[in-house]
Amino acid sequence: MRKLIACCFCFSLIAVLSAQEPEETSYQMLVRQGITAMEDDSLKLAESLFRQALQKEPNAIGNPLIWGHLASIYERTGREHEALEAYNIGVGLAPQTIRLLLGRASLYMKLGNENRALVDYNDVLALNADHPEALLMRAFIRQRQHLLKDARMDFEHLLSIDPVHEQALLGLALVNDADRRPKEAMENINRAIELYPRHAAGYALRAGMELDRKVYERAEADYTKAIELEPNDAHYYLARARLYTLTKQKRKAREDARAAARLGATAEEIVGATKTKKQLSRHQ
Repeated sequence: MRKLIACCFCFSLIAVLSAQEPEETSYQMLVRQGITAMEDDSLKLAESLFRQALQKEPNAIGNPLIWGHLASIYERTGREHEALEAYNIGVGLAPQTIRLLLGRASLYMKLGNENRALVDYNDVLALNADHPEALLMRAFIRQRQHLLKDARMDFEHLLSIDPVHEQALLGLALVNDADRRPKEAMENINRAIELYPRHAAGYALRAGMELDRKVYERAEADYTKAIELEPNDAHYYLARARLYTLTKQKRKAREDARAAARLGATAEEIVGATKTKKQLSRHQ
């Protein structure tokens, strides 16, 4: 997604610059060289070139998108707060630029500021009510904030645009499950699995709901299928270890815990998956 946004920035900026002047200026050359440097992953050089372009033409029409490029560079090099500042400048210069709003919203999510991200996704949807990414992310935030009715509206809106959208189907399943609509939740998940039988996420989500309903054999089968499809995901081993712990299959739980540890699971995650509620209370 970030590469796609970066490519869109590049093409948009080139179009803006081409329309601005019939002949390439030193400003345009700096920007083009900066874009090339970004494509070559020469981020330090790209940053320098973009900075020179901004100094050369501080009021150029293409500058908001240059700030977007700089934000992307800062984020890729672990300078999130500088990236946020760059996005703020870009949005301040061009507040209706969807790419900048989406980039800043994504960064807010990374920084754990869902409320600020929600404002940007709302602004995107005010400009384009059918924007898939903004609909999906707003629905996700609303779901996490237990605004189930609003989350359902966004997921259903997205599915009306794209009836086979996997993440929307799974998100709607979670909303329906939280809203005590188990039948609809399972229908959503089963539809996602029918459409994407080689994707692990649907099986894992269904297994979690089956586990909650104490349908242990089905849950085990679905966790096993998820692991078969994505054998390098520690979370699926942890989830199955939790199932084995609940069903008192200690040896299998330990085996899955070791597999999860090899894949990078933390000690805390492993304890959570292999201890009973009574043991966890003692551990805490």
